[in-house]
Amino acid sequence: MDNEDVDEKESEIANSSRSNSLTLHPDKVVANAQAAAAIAQKSYLFSHQIKDLKARLMKIMSDEAEAAAELNDEHAQQVKQKFRDYETLKKEFQAMDIDITTDSELLTNYFQKFQTHRNGVAMGTLTVLEVEEILNILYNLEYLLHHVDNAKVFADMQGMSKIVSPCLNGTNSEIKAEALRLLGAAVQSNPKVQLEALQNDFVQKLLHILVTNTKMEVRSRCLFALSALIRQFPAAQKVWIDHGGVEIFGKILLDDQLQVQMKVMKLINDLIIERQNLQEVADTEQLKVKTEAYAVANIEQKLLTYDYCKHLSNLLAKTFKDELNNQYRTDNYEFLETISESMITIVPVCKDQFRENKDALLPVIQRLLNFYQNSEPVVEQDENEVLNNLVLLIEKLQTVVSEIPHDEL
Repeated sequence: MDNEDVDEKESEIANSSRSNSLTLHPDKVVANAQAAAAIAQKSYLFSHQIKDLKARLMKIMSDEAEAAAELNDEHAQQVKQKFRDYETLKKEFQAMDIDITTDSELLTNYFQKFQTHRNGVAMGTLTVLEVEEILNILYNLEYLLHHVDNAKVFADMQGMSKIVSPCLNGTNSEIKAEALRLLGAAVQSNPKVQLEALQNDFVQKLLHILVTNTKMEVRSRCLFALSALIRQFPAAQKVWIDHGGVEIFGKILLDDQLQVQMKVMKLINDLIIERQNLQEVADTEQLKVKTEAYAVANIEQKLLTYDYCKHLSNLLAKTFKDELNNQYRTDNYEFLETISESMITIVPVCKDQFRENKDALLPVIQRLLNFYQNSEPVVEQDENEVLNNLVLLIEKLQTVVSEIPHDEL
């Protein structure tokens, strides 16, 4: 609006107010007066130059910014007064008998506590309370070592030789099992710690435990630690092969506890998949390095040499027959899944051995598949999905084995 238009509007409102002053309600008079004042204020604003208005606006914003800065400075001082550095906090908490420590300090503390029991662990002279204290130390260390950096610190502090080795060399099965879990946590997905464990001969030590120990929990934990140590680590895989790892695994498939057999099959499965995944490496130089590293640990040839393929196919036939005889052993589904997946994965390596056993494998696979498909299973609702997945897996296994070509004449 131009200034002239505003003045005319004000004049009209003023005249209107005067002409109606006797007839309007008092409230309306007040309202009209307020409206007139608002318009007068607007005319006052428009009577100033735009530059002048901008200057005033900038001053208002500047004043507000200064006020906010003062508040922020005051707030920062208050925050700074509330917080202390680590050493100051530690002293204050210690004065109140409250102890706070970093992960590194906790590791040092557990190392010191363990050293007081080291001779007892080696000689097997621990009391019940001492065993409980050592188990507690190992449990807490295992919790800390799930953090990759803590595992590296543990290795730098020679935790492999000072804590893990004495526990594995001792006679107490509970301590040995907990130390194996600690070792697995330390080396899992941690190349630096894997190398430290390899240099401390842990591949050989784990294989020795696997062969000589009869406790199921110890052997199961041993395979967990071994799996964590050699996966994605071709150098460790070669040491495992050179010390009879594949041969030991083949014997486990012949006769052993189901849980131990499952862990063996899963580990071999992972090692085969590692090699298959090399095809997905896009970088040419990286592919060359990895291929050469895995070629040194020639697992495929060792699987054939020590009849692992033959033992696996025989175990599958036996397991499927047992399932048919027992009719829906729901506690056996995981084992059936594991051995089916293992057979499917390893076919490229074992196709010649599977071809020789094809006439025995296909009928038992077909019988179990027909049993599941044509029977009315008596299972719980939540187990029904597991069974359906198992059927799909066995169908895939049947297809894979069927497609293995016969011997050429």
